[in-house]
Amino acid sequence: MNPSRFQAAVERHKAEMMQLAARSGQPGNAVGTPVTLPDDADAVVNLPEAGAGRDPLQTFPPEQNTCDVFRQINQKTGFLRIQAFAGQQTVPVKGASVLVTHDFTDGPRRFASGTTDESGVLDGIVLPAPDAALAQTPTGEMPYALYDIRVSHPDYRTEIYKQVPIFPDVKSIQPVQFLSDHTN
Repeated sequence: MNPSRFQAAVERHKAEMMQLAARSGQPGNAVGTPVTLPDDADAVVNLPEAGAGRDPLQTFPPEQNTCDVFRQINQKTGFLRIQAFAGQQTVPVKGASVLVTHDFTDGPRRFASGTTDESGVLDGIVLPAPDAALAQTPTGEMPYALYDIRVSHPDYRTEIYKQVPIFPDVKSIQPVQFLSDHTN
């Protein structure tokens, strides 16, 4: 088989698999649906390593887009895996609720939600991401999309991770270290 035809077949298969994963509903809920976020007064907010309100990887200003503009900019996909543990990552946390959102000028939107399995894992989260070419040719645009991740369980304090970068065609892993909720 001609190498260029083979590569074209691989790309078509990849696109079909991405579409299938996006339609599968696992994890659930329609992408980009408006969401009312719970009051997280007792939650632990984990800010990006660069500090509050700063992009974790670069110094670009935060985007001020609507959800529709965001979807136009981020037509590729990236992947996310949540790994929830307690006790120095020795005890997997089954049944933790995960909510992946992004804040826009027109309000917060849900991009994925689900529950961790018996291994403390929620895998297969497919999220919009920009084209990989942005990382290869600096244009001033972020080569990744940023999301907020809220992970909660009735036996633990809620953990919120702000501005988690999702790159195209890359699986990002977000470890969640639960601490006991002493208010219950």
